[in-house]
Amino acid sequence: MGLREAKKERTREALAAAATRLFTERGYEATTIEDIAAAAEVSPRTFFRYYPTKDDVVTEIFRMGGFETMVAARPSDEPVIASLRAAAMTVLGECAENPVPTLAVLRMVASQPALRTRLAEAQRECTAVLTTSITTRLGAAHDPLLPRLLTNWALATLDAVLTHWESADGQLDLLELTGRAFDRLAPALDAILVSADSQATHAASTTVS
Repeated sequence: MGLREAKKERTREALAAAATRLFTERGYEATTIEDIAAAAEVSPRTFFRYYPTKDDVVTEIFRMGGFETMVAARPSDEPVIASLRAAAMTVLGECAENPVPTLAVLRMVASQPALRTRLAEAQRECTAVLTTSITTRLGAAHDPLLPRLLTNWALATLDAVLTHWESADGQLDLLELTGRAFDRLAPALDAILVSADSQATHAASTTVS
């Protein structure tokens, strides 16, 4: 990334961070684009160069978790379930360290239908990237449905854990909840992967013979 591109990325991130803070302090409706621009120390005109509307900033906030990127960055020889677990613990660990803004964003989305639509769009993008990453990790010999199943399982687990944590007003240990969710579900997924590996190996040997 060149210096100009890096500066643009920093400005984009600064606007998203300022929006998160203001949404937490004032609420979504009470926060204006002018407020966000001022907090990021840029002009409203600069804001519009990065985000056409206030809703677009929320989409960026949803993307900042980077779960799919973290999974892709895990060692290529690491078991898929272990990679998903490690990435989940990192993402939700950041949420646990910043409970006030995290809870504010969750509740903001729950109260704004338009933002739920934005969240769904961000989740679709995440699903596509994560599915591609898992497909690459497993290899072409596996059933192409398997990466989609693993992707949707992982994202549904994150959603369930966050929803449960938010319903308890953030008073539960978020990382403990995450670990417990993976402990309960991962064995079944490991068994599916072992079976899939066996079938892929059998298919490959049949083709060779």
